[in-house]
Amino acid sequence: MNFGKILFFNENEGKGIIITSQKEKIDFIVNEWNDFDIMPSLGLEVVFNLKDKKALNILSKESSKLQKNEPSIVHVQQEIKPEEIIKETLKEIVSISELTQELASEIETEIETEIDTEVETEVEEELEYDDDEELEYDDESRPESITISINIATAISNYFTKIKEHLEHRSVYKKVPGSLDYVLIKRFLFTTFNNLSDIDLHIITPKIKMLYEDLKVMSSFYDDFIEKTKYPNIAYQEVFLSCQAEYVKIKVGAEHTIEKLNQLRTSEEQLDGILKVRKEDLASNIQSDEFTALQYELKSLSGAYVDMVHLMAELDERYKYDLKLLSTFEEEYKAEFSEIFRTEALFYKKDLLKVLNAQAYLLDSQLWQEAKKSKAVKAHFKDSSVSGELNTKTYLKYYLDSLDSDKATDETKKLFALYDYLISVQKDYILIVVNSALDAMEYESYIKNLKLTLDIKSFVDEKSAIKWAINNSVKVLIVEDRLQNVTVEKFLHVYKKHVSITPKIVLLGEKPKANSFSISCLLSRNASSKVVAENIKTLLTSKNN
Repeated sequence: MNFGKILFFNENEGKGIIITSQKEKIDFIVNEWNDFDIMPSLGLEVVFNLKDKKALNILSKESSKLQKNEPSIVHVQQEIKPEEIIKETLKEIVSISELTQELASEIETEIETEIDTEVETEVEEELEYDDDEELEYDDESRPESITISINIATAISNYFTKIKEHLEHRSVYKKVPGSLDYVLIKRFLFTTFNNLSDIDLHIITPKIKMLYEDLKVMSSFYDDFIEKTKYPNIAYQEVFLSCQAEYVKIKVGAEHTIEKLNQLRTSEEQLDGILKVRKEDLASNIQSDEFTALQYELKSLSGAYVDMVHLMAELDERYKYDLKLLSTFEEEYKAEFSEIFRTEALFYKKDLLKVLNAQAYLLDSQLWQEAKKSKAVKAHFKDSSVSGELNTKTYLKYYLDSLDSDKATDETKKLFALYDYLISVQKDYILIVVNSALDAMEYESYIKNLKLTLDIKSFVDEKSAIKWAINNSVKVLIVEDRLQNVTVEKFLHVYKKHVSITPKIVLLGEKPKANSFSISCLLSRNASSKVVAENIKTLLTSKNN
């Protein structure tokens, strides 16, 4: 019968190695395990038969004793052995430091296996770095300062070149006739897009989808740009420091150093705990035959501990040196970078906003142009008791009417500010469509003297008038019964078909037999401009307006 301990066991393959007291290593397979009560595990004492350098009929030592009617299991369990104390201590250390199971097994096996004359060498080897893990600089070759790789002007130019490319790619937006404040309308515009698409997905044409996606791209790009200008440290890190080769190299090395230091500090705590246990073990075995071996083992562990502490001190010194190098380099160029970057950023911010404002306007106008054609959208607004032209201003007013401006949150206050802005840019109009340009100018002059809140726009060309009205809010339409190219009946029919908002109509001349709109005010074709203006004022100030 032979005795030994399990040195290694692979559960997946069912293979292992037993080490004997003579340090002979014997292979075994799980098929030869004959112990029902205890499974093979690292450090387990076993008995076995040996044949052709292979272990057969393997049992745990504990089960073997029971089979021979040796001390009862109760007695065995009550017997406390030094290695069990160490094992329990290790479990506590492992639990505290949250080591992986693999590392725990390595430590446990090392402690339970007798430490021979090679212990000190093995520990030192474990503490050494692998060749591919060595830090970038040793003490002799460490630089006194960090060399700049790319100067400030080039680094900043490289960053803004990307912005310039985005702007050049979207130069077509300069031709857009209108503009909406992107910063103010961004959030509500995207909300409107989502809400309208939920009502009727068909209004999202390929063109609108493209405008939406492109605005999202530029919006994300602008947000990143603003973050860098708002927080100079981010810009300095990402635009300048990140492209400095030697700086990055040392920074990565410093991160690697502190990672190693943290690992060693954990190992140092573990080894310190093991040393305490070994010292107690040695003190309790002064008269034992094992005293000399335990004394040598303690000496080896103490040597390893001293080496570990020394290495930690060296790494700590190296880490502090690297931090000083990095800090000195960062401070050297920071002020100059910030000044140049801020100046360039102001220039590009204006151009970015011009594009974004044009994109916002185009998406908004195209979106509502399609929404006005949608029966589902019209029905939704009608069911929601939303009156007025279908546009962002009307939609926002519908939402804000349900809120108390005095109790508004910061986000809601932004919406009230947006509404005030939309009122200033999306004005209501009085539209004049007459046969004579001279008459149009005279009507316009008298109406302006009324100092109304509405702006005035006049046309003699019917097609131009309708095209303009499609994209504007016309509250009052002044039209003659005799136009240049079409009858007033035809004009009003086409107007109703293409313009979503229904205006109050002031007709100059005879009322048509069939018309698409109800006439709010009927005046003689020869009515003076003063009379027309007074009737407009009455119409707008009446209670039913």
